[in-house]
Amino acid sequence: SDDERENIMPRQIDTLGKDAEFLVHVGDLEYAIEDRCEEWAYEIASDILNRSQVPVFVLPGDNDINDCDDIEHGEYMWRKYFRKFDQRWDHDFELTRWGNLDESFSFLHNGVLFFGINIVGGTPYSKSEAQTRHAVHLSKLKNIMKDRYHEYELVILFGHAEPASWHDDLFLGSNGLATFVEDMGKPFLHLHGDWHEWYEVESSFDVDNYLRISLDAGEFAPPIRVMIDSSKKNPVRISRRASDLD
Repeated sequence: SDDERENIMPRQIDTLGKDAEFLVHVGDLEYAIEDRCEEWAYEIASDILNRSQVPVFVLPGDNDINDCDDIEHGEYMWRKYFRKFDQRWDHDFELTRWGNLDESFSFLHNGVLFFGINIVGGTPYSKSEAQTRHAVHLSKLKNIMKDRYHEYELVILFGHAEPASWHDDLFLGSNGLATFVEDMGKPFLHLHGDWHEWYEVESSFDVDNYLRISLDAGEFAPPIRVMIDSSKKNPVRISRRASDLD
């Protein structure tokens, strides 16, 4: 909405806490039904995020690409304005990009293994493309978590979509991510958008160490603040209060 672009989002970016290390936006930076995936909507959102004092990582949402009347146009716009967005800042995070799926990434920081993946809500425009992408993501997630097992105490996964039936090949089954997370045994926090309202799912997929949280829309709440102390038994503390971001 105009209010989000002119007031809410700029204020949220300008008032990020001075101790913030980075920001992740999990997608839907324009509203396909109203904005029609026109270039100005992507450009304005990009300009606002570019004001951040800390590096910003941007993941695609269904409104950014999948819900556009012209999928190829939506993908082109997203890549033009948000691809490798973090590179606009001089930061020390050692990212691993995932080849042709370079919108997805991982990095290790202070005992936490972070992942950002392209998992989009809405009905996939191409079932075969989604399956191929999910297979790559699953392989990367597993290999990195396994190879760096002794370097981290906690995993945080960012993605746009709430897991749904068309994501079963990524999350479910004996070879799926949920079973792998259970076998690895370390705390796993999955943050996503999609429904634009806050709710928490403990023991997601019936896995005790898998916590999934759906995030509020930016028009309803400020960015959450995730504070981590990997030395503690419960290493994650989350604040949803705007006052904590001053």
